[in-house]
Amino acid sequence: MRTVLLLLITAAASAPDTADGADCDPSAEVVDDLQFAVDTSEQSETDSVIATIGPLSPAGGPLPEEVASSEIAPSSVEWANQFFITQIYDPRWNPSGNVDDTTSNSCGPASLAMMMAAEGTAPTNITTEIAIDYARAAMYPSYPEIDPSELPDGASLYESAGLILVKDDAHSVYLDQTETGPSLAQGISYVGSNPVFGYSWDELDALIESSGAVIAHGHITDAWVGRFTGEYGEVESGAVPHFIALFPSTNDGEYVVSDPMHKGGAVVMSQQDLQTFFKSPANQYDTSIRVVTWDTPPRHNQ
Repeated sequence: MRTVLLLLITAAASAPDTADGADCDPSAEVVDDLQFAVDTSEQSETDSVIATIGPLSPAGGPLPEEVASSEIAPSSVEWANQFFITQIYDPRWNPSGNVDDTTSNSCGPASLAMMMAAEGTAPTNITTEIAIDYARAAMYPSYPEIDPSELPDGASLYESAGLILVKDDAHSVYLDQTETGPSLAQGISYVGSNPVFGYSWDELDALIESSGAVIAHGHITDAWVGRFTGEYGEVESGAVPHFIALFPSTNDGEYVVSDPMHKGGAVVMSQQDLQTFFKSPANQYDTSIRVVTWDTPPRHNQ
């Protein structure tokens, strides 16, 4: 498997530049945010939601090691729903989320949050807003020594719960490393693993098998929304850049898809269904696969 990963790293180095802003704002504005969710049937949506990612995952279920000893099979929909979250308001998955779907741009951080929750690498006992700002801050290359001058206009640096945080509701994150901006790759580095990239189905499959999950970049289109039977968040017309988290399925040739815009939780998809997400908005015959993950799950490095 080490040989496969070295090949993937080499492929990433020669692949097209992926540092372009990958915003998932359905209104096509550049806003990126993170909302953690807890399953709280007794809380109102105006309550201060606590996301306990110590003994519990963001959705309130057990962490994977506890799931493994239960009747819920790892890599199943039920397993993925233990830590599924939405980037938008939903009474189950994100009771403190953005109530205006079309202004939400939280797909990248939400996808990374699901991966971190699955690995148990997120801070414990933090409020939703602190979780949002912590995830964004951890994606900066200089974290935790962020210089305020690095921040874009409108963003602010502060400290709470012993964490250095960045408050920013107006800027996207990137897929690959950048010199100053926040990115998924840098967030993966901060949690204790090296980021690796995949640009083909073979690489995607190898990374999911070795790392347990990947974050995929593609687009929300009518065809993609049509792959879901449950309620999907409201989006404007056209192809919307988007991030989702993918986990291995118990069935060969299928994937557990955790799309933070889907209000129905995780779903299982075939490669044919998932290929819809990767279709280029400019050319329906072009499937541009771009995924990122850690070289080894973070807990293996602790």
